[in-house]
Amino acid sequence: MEAIARQPEAVGDIRANMILTAALVEGAALVAMVLAFFVKAAG
Repeated sequence: MEAIARQPEAVGDIRANMILTAALVEGAALVAMVLAFFVKAAG
């Protein structure tokens, strides 16, 4: 948000990067939960 305030003309690029980063973080958390489930089920 601070970057958008500093450079309003870069809104599109910044927003795309923010969405991509959020999706990657969410994906990593989902993979970690699935791995934890399989480790628990195997043990």
